Amino acid sequence: MTNLKTSAELKAIAKERSLDKYGTLILANIIIFVLQTAISGIVTVSDSRSLIIFAINEIIIFIVSVLLGILVSGKAYLYMNLIYSQTVSASDVFFGLKQHPDKAVKIQLVFVLVDFISSLPISIILFILTPDSSNYVRFALFIAIALGMIVNVYVSLTYSQAFYLLHDYPDRSAKELLAYSKTLMQGNKFKLFYLHVSFIPLIIFGCLTFFIPLLWISVYRYATLTAFYQDLIAASNTGKVENGLN
Repeated sequence: MTNLKTSAELKAIAKERSLDKYGTLILANIIIFVLQTAISGIVTVSDSRSLIIFAINEIIIFIVSVLLGILVSGKAYLYMNLIYSQTVSASDVFFGLKQHPDKAVKIQLVFVLVDFISSLPISIILFILTPDSSNYVRFALFIAIALGMIVNVYVSLTYSQAFYLLHDYPDRSAKELLAYSKTLMQGNKFKLFYLHVSFIPLIIFGCLTFFIPLLWISVYRYATLTAFYQDLIAASNTGKVENGLN
């Protein structure tokens, strides 16, 4: 796959498309954040050193995280409308409830399952960690965190386009969408990784300025990632969707 746009070009597209729509997009992001926070906060059992409570918490977090894939799907739809110059509305975040929510949940299950498995050793070590724990335990924690991050980044990059593809190819199964994302990302993982990393300075700036700028930065970042998908699918030898959102 060649002739992909540079990061600067993708960011320019994101800026141009978002120019007069920041209010709507920021509102949509706030709605998603509030819903995610509220749902996670309501269902999580209070903290305890009890192993049973710990296990219940992990199971609840797992289930809720999978179901939140419906919101992730809606967010992808919202930003696809933006990048493809179609009408955008804050209510688009709920489109995942109408557009094959079962497939959105199955796609999200892959991400959550990988994260759950890779982070489980970390959770267990943190559960048993005490101020008196040996250096071996602390070293094990460091290794577990490092390996977990590597696995999560790889899987996230490989299947990063699945939710976008769900809206361009709604008739395909979740397995096919994940496989298509894997195909699209062959040779492009580093480009997407670099795109993510390029926003770190802006995110740090947002954190140092009382977090308010993060509202705009979040829109800018996600619009750029969606522009990456648009470019990727258009340049794909097997891609048949060039205008998007069939």
